[in-house]
Amino acid sequence: MTNIWLEVFLGKIGKYIISFLSRYYYFIIPFAIAYGIFLAISSYNLKRIEKKVNLEILNQAKGILKKVPDINYVDLVDRIKIPWKKIIKTYSFFPYISHESDLWVTRTSLMDVRDIIMHNDKKIKLILERNGINIFEKKSTVRKNLYTEYIHRITRRKEK
Repeated sequence: MTNIWLEVFLGKIGKYIISFLSRYYYFIIPFAIAYGIFLAISSYNLKRIEKKVNLEILNQAKGILKKVPDINYVDLVDRIKIPWKKIIKTYSFFPYISHESDLWVTRTSLMDVRDIIMHNDKKIKLILERNGINIFEKKSTVRKNLYTEYIHRITRRKEK
């Protein structure tokens, strides 16, 4: 009965794959566990490097803001210089890196690390805002309730 259900839902190829896995799983599991450990170490390696890069950005931004308190965001970003080679050399203990939820690893190189960590253009701004440096926006005002604003837009009612 199980074979019929497998063949109906998965087809003949799916049935053969499932039967192969059920017969030889004790050979496959050690490789899967070893690869999982390999991915975990690679992910931890990337997190260490990323943590140091974030700390370097924060420290440089604080130093620049002490020297020039009325600097704008673009000039601040231009002045931040990250020593990629030094950080990779001192904080990488494994020759591979991987995202947390990724199933593939890449070699630890200058270009790969820079592309993965700084994939977003607003990464520096995000790091600074998370650590309490938010001098680039105008002073915050009372936030609008977006739900009522949307309802008012639909009903074309003017706010008082």
